[in-house]
Amino acid sequence: MNSTAAIFARLTGDATLLALLDTHNSVPAIFSDRAPDSYIVGPKPCLVIAAPTGDQPVETFTERARDITRDIRGYAPDTGSTLALDTVMERVRGLFHNQPSSLTVTGGVVQIARVTGPVQSPTTDPALIGRRVTLRLEIQAS
Repeated sequence: MNSTAAIFARLTGDATLLALLDTHNSVPAIFSDRAPDSYIVGPKPCLVIAAPTGDQPVETFTERARDITRDIRGYAPDTGSTLALDTVMERVRGLFHNQPSSLTVTGGVVQIARVTGPVQSPTTDPALIGRRVTLRLEIQAS
């Protein structure tokens, strides 16, 4: 069950979100775990699908499932306004919150999709601002 692929597909499948994001090598600036060293934050926000912060079994005698927690982080230049980043992160939240049927996972079916945030996400670069949403997915094995 590859939750990264499902999240990436959902993000890249939304034309409204893609119009709000920066690009890197002519593709949307959506990265897994971290942005590559060659990426320099442009005028629009970028997204990072972080590694899972939780992955717990949810099992009964007849069913197997996993409860996965992942952060999706957004970063943008600190221009004195957070509007562009906040707009992106609200869009990300809307794509996942209570939308389990919109996610396709090989080897499983998403039963629950909940999102908290967006909230501040710390950065080590004072020229950047960050936000994150936390996504909880319960995926039943098929």
